[in-house]
Amino acid sequence: MKNSRISVFVFAFLGMIFGLGGCAVMDKDIPGWSQYRYPEQAGELRLASKSLGKGNPVLLIHGFGASSYSWRHIVEPLAQKYRVITIDLKGFGESPKPRDNAYSVYDQARLVRNFVLENNLKNLHIIGHSYGGGVALAASIYLSSSHPNLQRSLVLIDSIAYPQELPGFVRMLATPVLGPLVIHAIPNSVQVKSLLKKVYFNDAAIPQGTIDHYADNLAKPNAKYATLATVRQMLPADLQQFSENYSSLLLPALIIWSRDDEIVPLAIGERLHENLPNSKLIIFNDVGHAVQEEAPSRLLPYLQQFLDAQTRHVSSRL
Repeated sequence: MKNSRISVFVFAFLGMIFGLGGCAVMDKDIPGWSQYRYPEQAGELRLASKSLGKGNPVLLIHGFGASSYSWRHIVEPLAQKYRVITIDLKGFGESPKPRDNAYSVYDQARLVRNFVLENNLKNLHIIGHSYGGGVALAASIYLSSSHPNLQRSLVLIDSIAYPQELPGFVRMLATPVLGPLVIHAIPNSVQVKSLLKKVYFNDAAIPQGTIDHYADNLAKPNAKYATLATVRQMLPADLQQFSENYSSLLLPALIIWSRDDEIVPLAIGERLHENLPNSKLIIFNDVGHAVQEEAPSRLLPYLQQFLDAQTRHVSSRL
């Protein structure tokens, strides 16, 4: 009974602070896009990765607070035809979590671009979700300007892309004093479950194993530091200016969105579709922010059809 009362109190507290607005402090002094345009920096950290299958590479980039685990339902089906590579972004999963101030989408995209070049990935398809979608966009723009023949397509799933109002839990984490207090004082599993209730459309579909996995990740050394640093840099100050690059990205692009997304609204996906010149928009109903976790069987046919079509197109030109 005591534990039950504690849980009720904690969830009520989280519900209260999720409603806070206007208190977040986003980092404004991080370098803008122009400082990262040609980032040839040696000796940077290496991202943790796994690879399965053979064929043209498909690189999967997870979202904020997640890890390569978020693609667990997608990897094996795609690996029947492709070499599927999952990475953990800096600060998440098994990747390094240095106590520095370089956690913006531009920093992450530079590391992804370095990963692509170091592993000699050609005929590459990149799939990004949420915050990882923003990273995928920036990495694709890096590659299109410096190595235009490496990447074949881009898939964005409920991706950040433009200035927007951040959801309550992100604003809370970016709030001085309150953010560090909450992330260190509230049990990891309670935090994760509360956040997943914002991510999932059907709360009853949240697996306990998923809660446990992400809670264990949050318990890793420096993981909470990395989470707070990332959230303060999630939307760069020059994001509107950076988004002007999207219209020059001529890659075939598949945009997948949930009409019921509580994290990144459908209006962002519709705007992306307008600005990415060679894009197709698919809209799902009755699923939340992370379709690859909540309803992978609905997502997979669209991914497979799109990737196969790009492969056929490349083959027909050879």
